[in-house]
Amino acid sequence: MATIIISVVVFLMVVLLLVALLLFAKAKLSPSGKVKITVNGERVIETDAGGTLLSTLGNNKIFLPSACGGGGTCAMCECQVHSGGGEILPTEKPYFSRKHIAENYRLGCQVKVKQDMEVEIPAEIFGIKKWDCEVISNYNVATFIKAFTVKLPEGENLDFQAGGYIQVDVPEITVDFAKDINIEPEPSDPLGPDKFKADWDRFGLWSLKMVNTEPCFRAYSMANHPAEGNIVMLTIRIATPPWDREKNNWMDVNPGICSSFVFSRKVGDVVTISGPYGEFFIKETDSEMIYIGGGAGMAPMRSHLFHLFHTLKTGRKVTYWYGGRSRKELFYEEDFRQIEREFPNFKFYIVLSEPEESDNWKEKKTIDDDGDGFLGFVHNAVIEHQLKVHEAPEDIEFYFCGPPMMNQAVIKMTDDWGIPPENVAFDDFGG
Repeated sequence: MATIIISVVVFLMVVLLLVALLLFAKAKLSPSGKVKITVNGERVIETDAGGTLLSTLGNNKIFLPSACGGGGTCAMCECQVHSGGGEILPTEKPYFSRKHIAENYRLGCQVKVKQDMEVEIPAEIFGIKKWDCEVISNYNVATFIKAFTVKLPEGENLDFQAGGYIQVDVPEITVDFAKDINIEPEPSDPLGPDKFKADWDRFGLWSLKMVNTEPCFRAYSMANHPAEGNIVMLTIRIATPPWDREKNNWMDVNPGICSSFVFSRKVGDVVTISGPYGEFFIKETDSEMIYIGGGAGMAPMRSHLFHLFHTLKTGRKVTYWYGGRSRKELFYEEDFRQIEREFPNFKFYIVLSEPEESDNWKEKKTIDDDGDGFLGFVHNAVIEHQLKVHEAPEDIEFYFCGPPMMNQAVIKMTDDWGIPPENVAFDDFGG
């Protein structure tokens, strides 16, 4: 009996000793206490250690861009860390040249705040602000896409260039698709409030639930152009889990956190955004322009084209090609037809990949034909009906945004046709 008691006591002592060692190691190795971050040699931030540089700066109203929400995949939160950041991590090295590494460039989301630091960030970052905005509309414009519009607080204005983007904050939240999401189109839509319901029923989307356990943010391109005042308009596609072919159902994976959050918002709700960010801007030249869009990639296309024609009244030759599955997936069509009527230097063409029988789609065989538009993939239509008949396609500026496969196809197209890199610009966030 005594042997058993002694063994238990020894075991407990060993456990307590190990716990004490772990607590001691944590106290020594984990950053704690206050540290100072000197920004651009001027502003000094006193803050708690332990967070990432990205989040720490954000908590102090310095908002580095981050399209991936701090996941280390977009490489947009770059800054220079001149002291206190430690060695560059293997996760960061692929995003920087040797020259940039020598100049102390780092990714803010990968740098831990452990001690006093000296950092340098671009001056334009100080123009980025954060607002609590009111939702003023949130209608489905396509089966899986919403046009989400918020207004800034009274007296506030978002000073941005067409093609810019904002970041949407997502709190801890659960979104039950069946209870929290409304997919009705605008009340004026002739197909009525159930326009998209059959597809959502068919794919079983109502069974999905999104659970977000910690605050995060995501980047979205703006569809509004600068002259539209103090609103922010986004076109956002719901991000579903991967499909399990064996089970013929959605995989047990969280749906898109921010897209689910946005889809669940109602008029009058408050959503926090920050911005403006961006680099997908209109080049100030006189060159001919081709825009290619698909899906939610409509957003920066609308921003660019509305600015070009409603504000600048441009005389540049501009063609916009938009690809969709069927008529039901088209939106803002009449807006671009109106620009086409007012400006002879603008042409708008639609390409459907899978028109429905009820669409009564009349295919154009050439650009000058009567008809509704073309059939197939949008990049193939651009090749067949514009590039092959153009005298100097290498002189055209290309702007595009859409689903990943479309973007990849257009990149290959511009490469195959010898378009110089400086004439190619695309937004990787809208698809």
